[in-house]
Amino acid sequence: MTTKVEALTLRLRDITFFTQAFYRISYGYDATGRRGECNAVVFPAHIDDLSRILHEASRLEVPVYVRGAGTGFSGGAVPGGEGVVISTEKLRRIIHLDRDNYEVEVECGVVNQELQDYLEPHGYFYPPDPASMKVSTLGGNIAENAGGPRAYKYGVTRRYVRTLVWLSTRGEVTKSSLEGPAALLPGAEGTLGVIYSASLGILPSPEAYRTLLLSTQSDKRLMDAAAELIRRGFCPSVMEYIDSKTMHCVSDYRDIKGLDRSRSYLFVEIDGNREVVESQHRLLDDFCRRKDFSRIAAHDEGERGILWDLRRAISPSLARRGITKVNEDVALPLGRLGEAVSFIQAAAGDLDLDCYVFGHCGDGNLHVNIMTDRRNRREIERTELFVERLFTRVVEWGGTLSGEHGIGITKNRYLELLFSPPEMQLQRDVKGVFDPEGVLNPGKYFERKQETRG
Repeated sequence: MTTKVEALTLRLRDITFFTQAFYRISYGYDATGRRGECNAVVFPAHIDDLSRILHEASRLEVPVYVRGAGTGFSGGAVPGGEGVVISTEKLRRIIHLDRDNYEVEVECGVVNQELQDYLEPHGYFYPPDPASMKVSTLGGNIAENAGGPRAYKYGVTRRYVRTLVWLSTRGEVTKSSLEGPAALLPGAEGTLGVIYSASLGILPSPEAYRTLLLSTQSDKRLMDAAAELIRRGFCPSVMEYIDSKTMHCVSDYRDIKGLDRSRSYLFVEIDGNREVVESQHRLLDDFCRRKDFSRIAAHDEGERGILWDLRRAISPSLARRGITKVNEDVALPLGRLGEAVSFIQAAAGDLDLDCYVFGHCGDGNLHVNIMTDRRNRREIERTELFVERLFTRVVEWGGTLSGEHGIGITKNRYLELLFSPPEMQLQRDVKGVFDPEGVLNPGKYFERKQETRG
């Protein structure tokens, strides 16, 4: 008996579908470590191939899972059973740089860092910079509405998407601004349409930078200081919180002179024209003297690079602490951050869990990491209890379940904490309009059809 996927490959004989176990296993994971199942993997190199694959998959009702680099922490790219993974890694052209309109057009498989490297000698930069920027694709960044350390000043991905070329579930190609249906695609996690390319807004490279680490031994004092600085008119491009456990871990991975492992830190960068940067730096310098905060400052580009290496090293340094990393990225009102960190640390201690907290405190986005082992059933049960307590409290405080990682399959069981039944049904209705056959990334976000195993 011919399966639906076999029928799909027969209809598209000129496109190679890889069915070997090597491909099906390798493309069944994302950064969560969760494993999904699929029947084949395909690598379209042109929009016409992508359109034909989607058109025939829709006719045969074959599920498709579009995948960038698989760096997501919510299982958004993990396949859910029968179906095909569409990898975008061959769609890597930087199509056009429009200097006059501050735009660049790129295919969805371009890696964020590749775009940054391309723009730098031209005197521009693309502000969204997720921690995975060296490997994550721009299509994936758009699908998850990624942010990053610079989000406090510059905002998240949606702000920079000018135009999308995207495909419907039936392979129809549309080019549109975000004033129409395409407005729903950023952050939709690949459930409503497939992004082929995007025209993205870019900015002139800043004239000057000031990059520093501020520290104290009290997490609450550090968070209160961040809030007070903002009230006083401090406007950094980056304001990152790093708790003492995380910094201890990072310092084992990257040696930084003068780093006190027992303290928590704010990683701060100011950018812009020289006059503004120096004015903001004086405000910060005066504040730190009065509050008796310790500082480590970068005095040149080399030292700035070292401090950024430290920030970028957080995720890989944590990966050495456990078999499994449970990474939640809650977002909260700024006034709740100090209280939230205290709650997180106490809740993790009560459940005997190894917890590390850092994040974009300038825009209220905390990354809560539990280092555990998926093979230890009791510890995983305690971790799940911790996550439920965390999400319940975050919603009570007026926060959300995710700042930038998305919902995927790891958080969809908790959506009822955030949305009412009519709100959930409205989202299902929207999905039905965009994807009547239900073949685009099924089981993600508000759907719960997918089972995965570690």
